[in-house]
Amino acid sequence: MINNFPSESKPWWNRPLFGGVSFIERILGVLNPQQVPELALSLHDTELEELERIVPTLRMLDNEQYSAEFLLFMSIKHKIDNNLDDYKGLQTFIKIFIFASKNIHHFRTINRIELDFQGKTQVDLYNLIEEQLNTNSDPILFKQLVTIEIEKLCKIIHNEPTKKALLSYQSALNAIEEDPIGLSLLLLFKKYHISDYTIFNTINIILKQLKKQDLSNLKALVLMVKVNYEELDKLGQLIGIPHTETQFITYAKIIQYIALLSRYENNIYRFQQLIENVNKWHKHYLTILEIRHEYPSHKYRVSPKFIENIPGESIYFKYQDYIRITESL
Repeated sequence: MINNFPSESKPWWNRPLFGGVSFIERILGVLNPQQVPELALSLHDTELEELERIVPTLRMLDNEQYSAEFLLFMSIKHKIDNNLDDYKGLQTFIKIFIFASKNIHHFRTINRIELDFQGKTQVDLYNLIEEQLNTNSDPILFKQLVTIEIEKLCKIIHNEPTKKALLSYQSALNAIEEDPIGLSLLLLFKKYHISDYTIFNTINIILKQLKKQDLSNLKALVLMVKVNYEELDKLGQLIGIPHTETQFITYAKIIQYIALLSRYENNIYRFQQLIENVNKWHKHYLTILEIRHEYPSHKYRVSPKFIENIPGESIYFKYQDYIRITESL
């Protein structure tokens, strides 16, 4: 029978000292070190050189602005972009909220002109646009048809204020046509006869109030949503946000992300560059660790480079919880 005694029952000279290596193993290694294969030595040094080339870029891209709140934002962004976890299903709603808040003036221009200019030719144009919104799923064709129609009207209308209004109308339509969400929203506004755009104001007012606030506290954002719920829910019902027990949290997450995006949008690209370079660094890092593990200094005659600190480790450990290292990297 073989007994598996704990290490404490072994003599002191046969117990692990550091990293599971006993005193006697270290003595034997020092007295009779093995030679590291030349290929492994060469690969280790080559990989270390590659790391050293990447590290200056990492240091340049590392930034004090990458606060805990910014890293939270990047984590949320990753979940939204990939439809993950507790942010699953929010991507479309967030896009609509963002588009709505940024394009409020264009929708107001369209609505104001349709109310103020009610000549027969203008009303015919508005009806054509609504018909196209209902039947035409091709935004490029929609734009072509509307442009042709407005150009025809401008040729036969000699009243300058009306002509100027039509051109402003066309400009506003062109702006919201840049994203398919714009035409979908316009159709919904027409379908449900919505001309009160305070829902847009509410979003912008909340964002302004949050400009200097801590955005990591979701509970505080839920309270703000409850205060403004009536107006937020108008847009929510319009775009199909379901009524559930967690609806306040849903709105809070949408507002949280939009506010964080507004605060940190300019930092995203630089941080993505940092991630890309850390991922490059990580591939070489894994190879070095594997070689050092395979040929430890207590058993092998290693070069001084084998026991050097690996450059860039501090930056990697700083961001490792926020950097997605995939098997393909």
